[in-house]
Amino acid sequence: MNRSQPSLILSLVLVFASGIAVGGVGYHLYTAKSVAANASQSPDKFRSDFITDMKVKLSLSEEQITKVNVVLDQTRLQYKELRERMKPDMSRIKSEQVETINALLNPLQQKQYEALRLERDAKSKQKSHPPSSN
Repeated sequence: MNRSQPSLILSLVLVFASGIAVGGVGYHLYTAKSVAANASQSPDKFRSDFITDMKVKLSLSEEQITKVNVVLDQTRLQYKELRERMKPDMSRIKSEQVETINALLNPLQQKQYEALRLERDAKSKQKSHPPSSN
């Protein structure tokens, strides 16, 4: 079965074109960024953006906006109360973890573990309470 030269050239062009297309799609999928929550956004900024979106996309009246703000205030308060109720349990669980890990370590490792915990706590506090830039 002898193919003509134009059909061979067309076949090669199609193979290379499909390879480029598959490679391009693969590269796009490989380099695509995953969706991540914007943890650095302040709650007030998030709320402001949320209200703006609600105004624009849902055409809310001023009365509706006021009511949505009341709902958001109530929700914020409920979350705060829940976190306060959970704090003792969370502290107890953390203390149990520290005690259990300490029981696995020798005295030198226990001192190093304590230093590591203090360092991590300091970093955590620094992240949650960045210094104000006034």
